[in-house]
Amino acid sequence: MKTLLLIFLCTLSLSSRAQDLNLEENKYLGYIYQQQEYQLNDPQGDILLLWAASQIPKFILANLKGKQPEILKERKEKIDELLLKYPQYSPVEETKNIIVDDYLPFNPDHLAIELEGHKAPFKVKNMAFMMKQVVTEEYRSNGLRPILGTVHEWSPEIKRDLHKKFPLFSRMSKLLVALSRGGTSYYMKTGTEENLKDYIISRPENSITLEEMFRASYRINKGDVYLTLLTIENLLSRFWLTPQRSKRLITTKLKDITNFNYHTDKFGSWYHLFGIMLFGYAEGGLKAKIVGNIETAGSQIMGRMQDEKQETYINGRGGPVGGRLRRFIKKNQFETFILDKKYLEEDFYMDLDEDFTKRLNKAKKKTA
Repeated sequence: MKTLLLIFLCTLSLSSRAQDLNLEENKYLGYIYQQQEYQLNDPQGDILLLWAASQIPKFILANLKGKQPEILKERKEKIDELLLKYPQYSPVEETKNIIVDDYLPFNPDHLAIELEGHKAPFKVKNMAFMMKQVVTEEYRSNGLRPILGTVHEWSPEIKRDLHKKFPLFSRMSKLLVALSRGGTSYYMKTGTEENLKDYIISRPENSITLEEMFRASYRINKGDVYLTLLTIENLLSRFWLTPQRSKRLITTKLKDITNFNYHTDKFGSWYHLFGIMLFGYAEGGLKAKIVGNIETAGSQIMGRMQDEKQETYINGRGGPVGGRLRRFIKKNQFETFILDKKYLEEDFYMDLDEDFTKRLNKAKKKTA
């Protein structure tokens, strides 16, 4: 969701930013800050998140001008300097970026022609049914009564002055700003990430389904549905700027959830889905759908109008799934929900059987 602020922020002038942003160190401290534990009230983290988010226009414009590598290099140099000064923010073992060099981020059984699917990868209603089935099963079989959870908000002292120092962000929730810069794992730690990480790493390559991920996090977070989704997003979105993110150890354990021929994008699809689903759960499916459409528009501009239909489907459909799940919990519908094991079958909630034959034949003729 990094690009969804494009429309809002590109018109924001430097003169309108808080005076504190003129301090060079403050601009970069937000990139290394790390909550040490689960913390709903965090004024220090809030102001650093706002500082970091204020750099988004600069990053977007640099990308459009082809200067993204220069910006990233400069950022890395500043981060390395700051980590020496603030060692408490250095990555701990569970957040280090482990790369599996020999992992193949593509399907070797497919013809080596990269094509992105034009078919929606999942069904909104059925995906929601799958999650309702998990919640109800865990409640009736394991006594895990679902909890709505407490959504992170701006701390009172920051919120009080938000409209003066950061007028644009005064209309945006903390969750939205954190998702927009891929920073929930830094500013919204749940404290259960390591437990979920251990589960993921214990699994074989290309094996974890959406149902299994949701159920594992749900159990670890003791039925708190908000923390369930946030914990997953925190793990999946970490290191989103890493060039080899498709070879992250965690990513290699996941199954494909999009329609692609040959090359896949598991990292992007999984963390986009849970990010927009989390937002839909916290703030409503309709609002999330609007945000998803803005994200898609921004992504198209950043990607220079590349074919990204799978991401577009995820951005547009993930939020409503989260919204349906929240209504299900809020109305205690798990008390009367009729269980059906078919809801857990991948073929029920996923739609990954797109036929690429015609497009492949057309592509082969062009290269012949």
